[in-house]
Amino acid sequence: MDRHLLIAGQGRAGSTLFYNMMRHALRGFHLPPNEARAIQWLAHPGNVCTKRPFDIFEVEQILRAAQGRKKVDLIVTLRDPRDILTSRHSRVEGDYFYGADKCYHIYPDRAPTLTAPGFLPVHKAILDVARAGLFPEGIFFLKYEDLVAHPDAVQATLARDLDLKFEGSFRDFHRQKMSYELDRAMNGTRELETTRQAKWKQPEHRARIVDQFTRFPVMHDILISLGYEADRRWFDDLLAQDAAA
Repeated sequence: MDRHLLIAGQGRAGSTLFYNMMRHALRGFHLPPNEARAIQWLAHPGNVCTKRPFDIFEVEQILRAAQGRKKVDLIVTLRDPRDILTSRHSRVEGDYFYGADKCYHIYPDRAPTLTAPGFLPVHKAILDVARAGLFPEGIFFLKYEDLVAHPDAVQATLARDLDLKFEGSFRDFHRQKMSYELDRAMNGTRELETTRQAKWKQPEHRARIVDQFTRFPVMHDILISLGYEADRRWFDDLLAQDAAA
């Protein structure tokens, strides 16, 4: 049976970076040159890999359409919520791209609008899919921080756990020719920064973090559940810095 690799989950969590790595090194799969809805590629013959964060809302529909035709494996992209909430997009000037409740929807022919689901709706969709038992063999949860710091290890784990074949290294993803859309989503293509620091810690983002975690306190519990913090002391420290400033 043919296969479909479905990359979905949180936006601004390195899904485009990861997809470009897969386009560079994965063998035996067709990977469209741009972000695409999986449901539109299930009729394509052979093995296919697609990337679209919001496909996390369509998993049940995708599985129904693939039944008896293709085996579907799900890779869910995750990242420190604080870095997601302070992310920028080249098409959105003067505002943060991804909020706890909503994020910007990017159109090809008109200005972006703040009408798409944000972090919390996507997080709920991820939990719903995981709890529904739709993937008896498991879901591959991919943290952006692991991908950036240990790309070779992630590539090896994918090969082992999902029975994938690779040629070349994830690290060389930037050497390939890629579409304008994929390049723009990364705010420009560059070499992998394996020692990249958490940008949310920069003073310019302090007010943004305080606002989001104050208006949406459930973000504290999610941050802890994802393993990025053990408690809320980091936030108390941030408030103290804000008061001192």
